[in-house]
Amino acid sequence: MMKKLLLLVLLSFSFVGKEAEALSIDESFSQHESETIDFSKSVTKSKNMTRSGEQEIVIDGEKWDQTIKDAYKEKYPEYEGEVKIFDINDDTKEIKFEDTVGEYENPLTRVRVSAPVTGNPNSSIGKVQLYYFLSNGKVKMASGTAFKVANDRFATAGHVFYDKEHGYGWAGSGSILLGCKKSSTGGITTTALYGITQQITNNDWIQTPLHDAWRSDFGHLKVRHYAGTAPANLKIQKNAPNSGYGMSYGYNGVVNQVTFSKSSGNMVSTKQPKWFGWLYESSDIQIVGGMSGGPVMNASNEVIGINSNTGNGVSRFVKMQPRIADSFFK
Repeated sequence: MMKKLLLLVLLSFSFVGKEAEALSIDESFSQHESETIDFSKSVTKSKNMTRSGEQEIVIDGEKWDQTIKDAYKEKYPEYEGEVKIFDINDDTKEIKFEDTVGEYENPLTRVRVSAPVTGNPNSSIGKVQLYYFLSNGKVKMASGTAFKVANDRFATAGHVFYDKEHGYGWAGSGSILLGCKKSSTGGITTTALYGITQQITNNDWIQTPLHDAWRSDFGHLKVRHYAGTAPANLKIQKNAPNSGYGMSYGYNGVVNQVTFSKSSGNMVSTKQPKWFGWLYESSDIQIVGGMSGGPVMNASNEVIGINSNTGNGVSRFVKMQPRIADSFFK
């Protein structure tokens, strides 16, 4: 009897310890003002309309790249050399805006396309491009997905704009494009274009080592609407269930930067103690690079999670809770 009682006491202390650790997490938020980049310099309004009646915006890729380089020179006016843009994971090849879009004639692209960019909730999910201004004329570009939650902000994963993997920290600035695709007449078209003015994430994501920090991989981007038709705000389910069916959306960077994909299946809350059950895990739903920050929806088209990371055949999503949903509107 004494052994059973002792075991119960030990289990109680173990439980209280985990709860105390969870409650001790720094859930305050930090914000970063983005560099001012006037993306409207590289866009023109097309006379063409989409099937849903939205006006297409045409982006000139060369002007877009030059706009980024001009912003770098404004930040570092003493730098006199050539400014080059590279992928965040590759220092060897300079990239251009139109290179990130890819060719729709590629058979692999056609296989990967599994969701249109119009309709609900698809039209409210945007492609994010972030730019990190480094020394010696280098600009690193990262990409991800974000979804509209208010007139002036999009929610996404924290790692989309605050880089821990490479140690770059806050992005310099960036953009969000919706309904983006390659135009048959040249250039890129999009139904809406936003510039990022401010980045906000929680301090647990900033301060915690990466392997533990996935529990807090969320944040939001305040934006300025430059052109196009503003889409609807997605609905948030504040108290997501511990398990169930979900649909993950995002821009599939494995093929190119603007192929919109959807994957669905069952999810369960993680049992990893270090993540406090704040993540979903799924071997059914497959996410790839570029889909980070996209929403996971339930059958009622409510957001119940955010695409976070993947490994060993398991995809992970930040599970929607009041602390996350409320943070989107601070």
